Amino acid sequence: MKFPPTGTFSILAISPNRELMGVATATGVKSVGDRVPHARPAVGVVATQAYTNVAYGIKGLELLAMGLTPKEALEKLLAEDVENELRQVAIMDFKGEKAVFTGAKAPKWHGEIIGENYIVIGNLLAGKGVLRSMAKEFETSSGSLAWRMANALKAGSESGGDRRGEISAALIVISAEKVEANLRVDIAENPIEELLRKLDTLQLKL
Repeated sequence: MKFPPTGTFSILAISPNRELMGVATATGVKSVGDRVPHARPAVGVVATQAYTNVAYGIKGLELLAMGLTPKEALEKLLAEDVENELRQVAIMDFKGEKAVFTGAKAPKWHGEIIGENYIVIGNLLAGKGVLRSMAKEFETSSGSLAWRMANALKAGSESGGDRRGEISAALIVISAEKVEANLRVDIAENPIEELLRKLDTLQLKL
């Protein structure tokens, strides 16, 4: 299924001990959790955005489960998509291997930053400072993976975020055994703050 373009910023991350992975995202349209973030225990995480094609998330995880690396999976997905220049996709597995693609026709401003244990991507953003702030927050923060990702979203929003503002957000954390957390804010005036409140209510140590 394909959707109209969404100005979206996302983070994919893995804990230093490789026991937890996650994906978190925020955007200026409702119900981002339906489309952008994808995760499977013991397999990996995907964010698919810009002119979103959810097949990148669904099939991407299937390819990882079959033993393909993120790079191999992404190359296969792009080869099968005649409109791939409209996409922005990031994939990470439990080995910490990563693959990222931002098509030339993804809404601007668009970009990506790849760090040691994370990827941040975004399109239709206020500017490059959005991703820089997200990366800095994640790199310098401590504590649980879920909180670090959520606070990276907050930093991105405070640096301009989606050019239209954000109205939905989502966060998923997985382990090798199960989905440890799956939080969604489908529509709210400040969805990232609402996501942080949900996280606080769960009192997760993830």
